[in-house]
Amino acid sequence: MESCEGYQQEEARSSALSLVSTIPYSPINHRTLLVLQCADSMWPFNMVNDKFYQMQVQMLCPGTKLPSHDTIQRDTIYLFKVMSLHVQQYFQVCFIYYLFTEI
Repeated sequence: MESCEGYQQEEARSSALSLVSTIPYSPINHRTLLVLQCADSMWPFNMVNDKFYQMQVQMLCPGTKLPSHDTIQRDTIYLFKVMSLHVQQYFQVCFIYYLFTEI
C-alpha cells in the first residue's frame, strides 16, 4: 500500500513539475495564474496580501513583485469579458449549425 501511495505522489509531483516547466516566468503569466487560481479555488483577490503567500513567493523567486488585489480583480474582469465573447460566438455557431441541420 505504501509503495502505491509513494508512486502516486511521485506521479503527481512529476506532473506538476512538467506543467510548471512549460510556463516561463513573466509578470503577465504570474498574474494570469493568480486569476485562474482565484477563480478555480474560489479564493479572494486579496490572497496576494497573505503574508505566508508572500513569503512563499519570495522563497521560490526572491525579488518577485506581487500584483495588488485590485490588479487581480481588474485582470479577472478583463479575462471574463474576453472569454465570454468566445463562448457567445461558440454557441451562436452551434445554434446556426443546429438550425440548418434540422431542416
